[in-house]
Amino acid sequence: MVKTRFAPSPSGYLHIGGVRTALYAWLYARNQGGKFLLRIEDTDIERSSEESKLSILEGMKWLGLEHDEEIIHQSERFEVYKDRADELISAGKAYESEGAIRFKSDRSSNVIISDHVFGDVEVNADELDDFIIMRSNGAPTYHFAVVIDDFESGITHVMRGDDHLKNTARHIQLMKAFDYPIPDFVHLPMILGPDGSRLSKRHGAMNVLHYKEEGFSSEALLNYLVRLGWSKGDQEIFSIQEMIDGFDLVGINKASAKFDIEKLRWVNQQHLLNTDDSELKMMLEARSDTAKGLNDEVTINFINAYKNRANTINDLVSSCDNLFSDEIKYDQASADKFLKKEILSPLKDVVDALKRSEWNQESISEALKSVCEKHEIGFGKIGQPIRIAVTGGTQSPSIDQTLILLDQSIVVDRIEAAIEYIEENSN
Repeated sequence: MVKTRFAPSPSGYLHIGGVRTALYAWLYARNQGGKFLLRIEDTDIERSSEESKLSILEGMKWLGLEHDEEIIHQSERFEVYKDRADELISAGKAYESEGAIRFKSDRSSNVIISDHVFGDVEVNADELDDFIIMRSNGAPTYHFAVVIDDFESGITHVMRGDDHLKNTARHIQLMKAFDYPIPDFVHLPMILGPDGSRLSKRHGAMNVLHYKEEGFSSEALLNYLVRLGWSKGDQEIFSIQEMIDGFDLVGINKASAKFDIEKLRWVNQQHLLNTDDSELKMMLEARSDTAKGLNDEVTINFINAYKNRANTINDLVSSCDNLFSDEIKYDQASADKFLKKEILSPLKDVVDALKRSEWNQESISEALKSVCEKHEIGFGKIGQPIRIAVTGGTQSPSIDQTLILLDQSIVVDRIEAAIEYIEENSN
C-alpha cells in the first residue's frame, strides 16, 4: 500500500510551499488508494510552539487535507530514537562526541538517489561528514528522526522540497545502516516569487490562513497550487475529485514555479462563478452583517449582478457593504472627476425621470435614455456620475442592473445627495 506523509515543524506557520508539498502527498495517496499521514516534527524544543502546531492543524483542516491514522509527535518518541542510536553505537556505526552522537558516514562509495522528478542524482560521499544524530540534550536531529519515523510508519513515498536532496543522501546511508528499505523519493522544485527570487512574505509566503481571511476558497487555492509545478494538458480549473483522479508523479515539473497572486485571484474567481448561488449567499452572510439584513431575493439578485466582478468572497462582501450601506462615501478621485457643475441639469432630470418610472430594469433604462436624448449627450456622461452617487465609485454592473437592487426611494435620495454635493463644491 502507498503511504505518504506531511511532516511540518511547529516552529512557524503553514505556508504556500508546505501546502503544495502536503497537497501532492495527499493527492498521490488518494489517487493510489493509499494512506496520507501527518507527523509533527517538534524535536526542536526551543523553537517549537503549541500555537504554531494548532495553526498548522487549523490550516490543514481548512484545506480539507485530512490525514489517516493518529498524528505522530516526534517529541513523544525520544526514547525510541535513543534506542536506535544505541543500536548504531553497538554496531560500530555511530559514536559519542562531546555529549552528542554522530553517525559514521560511509565514504567508500557515492550515494545514488533515485528520484521521480530529477532522475538519478549522485552525491559525492566525500561531502557527507559524520553528522550528529542525537544532540547532547537528548533530542534527535531531523536527519535521524525522519528516517526512523518514515520506516516505522511504513512510508513508501517521501515528498519534500529539492533543497533536501543532499540531506536525502545522508538519510539513505542511515537506512542502509539499519537495513531499512529505501522509499521512493519525490523532490519538488522550489516555488519562487514573480521576480524569480526565493518566495517571501512580500510574494505570498505567509500563513495559509491569511488566504482564508482574504476570502479565497480552499478548493481554489489547492487548484492553483496543484498546477504550480504539475502539468495535465491544458486544463486549468479542477475540482478536488478531478485533482485526485488525474494526479500522477510523471506530471511533476523539474523547473521551479513562480507564485503569481493575480493568477490565484483568477482561479478563485472561476471557482466563485462555478459555486451555486445559494452557497455563495451563505458565504456572503457569514462575512457580512449587511447581507444578513437583506431579503433572500435581493441577496441572490446582488450575487448575480456582482459575482462576475469579484475575485474573492471578500470582494463580494465589500461591494455588498458599500451598496447597501446607510451612508455612501465617495471615492474622492472619482467624485472630483465626474461630479461636476456641467452634469447638474442632466442629473436633476434623471431624478425626475426615475421618480416617474416603474421600478424595473427596462423602465429604468428607458428613463435614463430619455434624459440623454433630451440633453443630446451620450450615456457615458450620466452613467459614471450616477454610479458614484449610488455606489460611491465607478465600478459596478450596468446602471439599470445596479439601481434595481435598491429601493426606488433610496436611489432617488442618493442622486439628490450627489446633486447637493456638486452644488456645494462647485466654484
